[in-house]
Amino acid sequence: MATIDFNDANNDGLGIDFLGYLEAWDASFTPGYYGFFSTNPVDFSGNQFAVADSNSATVGGVGSADTVVLDSGSAGDLYYDMTSHVLAGAVDGATFGRGLSYNSGTDTFSQSSWDIDINGLGLTGTGAANPVHNFVYGIMQGNPANLISVLNSQNNTFNGSAGDDVLYSFNGNDTLTGNGGYDTFIFGGTDGNDVITDFNAAEDIIDISAWAAGSALSVTYAYDAASGLYDATITDGVNGSISVQDIANNSLVSGVNLFV
Repeated sequence: MATIDFNDANNDGLGIDFLGYLEAWDASFTPGYYGFFSTNPVDFSGNQFAVADSNSATVGGVGSADTVVLDSGSAGDLYYDMTSHVLAGAVDGATFGRGLSYNSGTDTFSQSSWDIDINGLGLTGTGAANPVHNFVYGIMQGNPANLISVLNSQNNTFNGSAGDDVLYSFNGNDTLTGNGGYDTFIFGGTDGNDVITDFNAAEDIIDISAWAAGSALSVTYAYDAASGLYDATITDGVNGSISVQDIANNSLVSGVNLFV
């Protein structure tokens, strides 16, 4: 199960639109060099691998370019198999941000700022077309399609930033926390049984227009004695369900904070 954290890196309050961010990254990210492994940034294995929107063949030359740092996690190293010519090993995390530096003492890369940090991917593999190769190769090409596919294959926890974020449900049973700001929660029509933990009825929006639920839409409220508030359940019997935790009774209003 992946955990995805957002960061309003420039503190402008705009937050992160997750799929919008990946779409913009896809359109602009063009690595001019194959990337860098930790341990030895010109070697072919390490606990981390970094790729940059830069032609630099050295970490120090990357400057403030957009970067992605992939981490193998506790499962083992990430490496390029010289025999089969594929990337293999393990990938557990990916951090999207800017800048790149390497600390030989800790054998880690760091970024000058970050926007999205993903952990818990749990990818392992060897040989042709293995999950690690497909994932890393997609990142190296500036293509988020494989990342999206991985997120659709599992349950995820999204933690928004202090800004105005746009959080999306994927195919599994996801937990969405907007944190500060005016947040929008979008459900695409192939959702699992999801939870919104911190909905603010005066500021946030739930968008289920992709459900096209019509008269089948049901919104019910159940009193939660522990919080003294209500948990609302949104469902249409087809597209999964959304549990909106700890809100006032009847506080979801169509056309105001619930768009169907």
